[in-house]
Amino acid sequence: MRKLNNILTYHAFPAIIIAAFGLVVAFSGCREEVGCTNRKSDNYNPDAVRDDGSCINARDKFLGIYRVLIINWPDSLPDRQDPTLRYMTVAEDNLREPEDDIKFLNFGMDSLTVRALVNKHYIDIPMQNLSVHGIPMTFIGEGHIDDDGYLTVLYNVKLMQTGQIVCEDCLIFGQRLDN
Repeated sequence: MRKLNNILTYHAFPAIIIAAFGLVVAFSGCREEVGCTNRKSDNYNPDAVRDDGSCINARDKFLGIYRVLIINWPDSLPDRQDPTLRYMTVAEDNLREPEDDIKFLNFGMDSLTVRALVNKHYIDIPMQNLSVHGIPMTFIGEGHIDDDGYLTVLYNVKLMQTGQIVCEDCLIFGQRLDN
């Protein structure tokens, strides 16, 4: 009987080790990576299998109130130079998809509402036709925000009817105040 117990113990030990190893592998393989699964978010985790609600929309870093300096190049509008500081608000919009759309309120010299699309730290101002003091104009541009909340926007404005450039490579430099 003692010999039988030794044989069973001797042969059972490797089986127990193999079974334990199999259980460890099985349970570690079942562990899901959780995190942000939205590819457009700043904190997207490509290894995440399950979304944990931690996604940070890229758009959210743009939202707020900015103190801005607007620069129109002298050859564009020499009679409209305005070095005074102004304020501009960036708010949510629904131009394309809610999580990556914004609108600028009090944009430019004429305090317009201009829409833009967000992609990470960059914005794209798609071509849009706006009325400035009753005159139809076309706006287009792009911009960037840094990690400290400083916004730079470069844009162009043309008269819709003639295509004449009203403002070429105009700049808005903004500092987010509620950062």
